[in-house]
Amino acid sequence: MLVGSYPTSGSYEAYNAAVERSYAMVEHEMDNLRAELAEEMRTDADYLREQGFTVKIDVHFGDPAQRIVQYVNDEQVKLVAMATHGRSGLSRLVLGSVAERVLRGASIPVLLLRPEENVAERSATNQLASALGQTSSLRLAAATDGSPFGQRAVTLAGKLQNSLGGQLTVLVTATGREGVGRAQETMKSIVELVSEVKPPPQMVPLVGYADEVLLSYLKEHACNVLVVGAFADRSAGGAHSVGPTAHRLVQEAPASVLLMKGSSQSFRNLLVCASVDDEAVVAVAAQFAQAMGASLRLLHVAPPSAAIYLPESGGDKVNIEAVLQQGTRLSSVIHDWEQRLKAYGFDRSAIMIQPGSAPEVILQHTRDEDYDLVIVGSESSPGHFPGSIANTVVRFADQSVFLVRTRTK
Repeated sequence: MLVGSYPTSGSYEAYNAAVERSYAMVEHEMDNLRAELAEEMRTDADYLREQGFTVKIDVHFGDPAQRIVQYVNDEQVKLVAMATHGRSGLSRLVLGSVAERVLRGASIPVLLLRPEENVAERSATNQLASALGQTSSLRLAAATDGSPFGQRAVTLAGKLQNSLGGQLTVLVTATGREGVGRAQETMKSIVELVSEVKPPPQMVPLVGYADEVLLSYLKEHACNVLVVGAFADRSAGGAHSVGPTAHRLVQEAPASVLLMKGSSQSFRNLLVCASVDDEAVVAVAAQFAQAMGASLRLLHVAPPSAAIYLPESGGDKVNIEAVLQQGTRLSSVIHDWEQRLKAYGFDRSAIMIQPGSAPEVILQHTRDEDYDLVIVGSESSPGHFPGSIANTVVRFADQSVFLVRTRTK
């Protein structure tokens, strides 16, 4: 509603004229934006014309799905081709709200394509899997502001380097108001924490707000895994509370993140939460478990509406053997998981399938079983991460969480 520029007193004609001017201004701005968007698409349109296609550029405003369906009807289109991202977290069984609504509303064929950039974005997970297999290339980073949880994270990162190999960089943050003396004391204490780590870690001091300077550094200096604990802004919450700084790093760091909770620095029993597209995540988890000498359970939560389940006797878990005999996509996925796990010393008995709501089932397992690390994949970009299942696990699991980043844009 445009109110600020309207006269609050005077004749109706004056008020009506002000309304018309406001609408004219909005229409002018939309025309300019329409021209800019059309110009951005011109390069692609020219390329298609060079290939012999007839191309028309149209820009419309409004609800995307509704406008697409209306355009299809008005222009007598024969086929709709569109990209779908499906960023719904672990389940990822929907196409995305726009694509799904077009698919339901259009009366013509709809071709849905997964963008090629998604394949490139998965390279972060593939690089981590490769680095775990070639320990000399593994790049670890730990971040701390000198608070207790941060110091524990540094100690854990040192133990990970000793177990996994690679090179560790310790990022030490301090604000300008803390003074040089405090920063020097923090650095000295960290040097003592990692004195037995070989090769010796690189120490990097960063001055400023912790989340900002850390994210800036990580964008310029890539790493495979960032190890963090809660920073000084952690509230006096439960075991799962980590504070806004650590949470923002989990959300936006361009690397996989191991978020340490509690005081345990040993991982004996791992819970891996996987969707049907998480082959690389499963590979990373299996390599990590093998290197740490830990046991592993792989949990896949499927929607309760899927009519493929034969429960184990006396329980709500799915009979894996029965699923494998059905020849579904899930059967193929389970077979692939089995082969990946077998390569690192685990067998089919490590796989669990359970219908239900993914966040609820996962968190229930973390409460009922003696897990000390939860591994979960995250395809969500920073803007979509708050609504993801991975974020729910990060926020509410009492255990440490290893978020394997599969999407960095």
